[in-house]
Amino acid sequence: MRRYKAIVNASGMWVETILYAQNQAQAYKLFQAIFGSSNVPHQPTQL
Repeated sequence: MRRYKAIVNASGMWVETILYAQNQAQAYKLFQAIFGSSNVPHQPTQL
């Protein structure tokens, strides 16, 4: 598992958050599932 960071909109605030996923595509889908697709404007970056 790898760490991925993304800036997401959570309750009107832009925050930087981290999660673990196997690849970038999976991380992006997880961020979208958690925060909503419109709240994740960019691909996550691997740390």
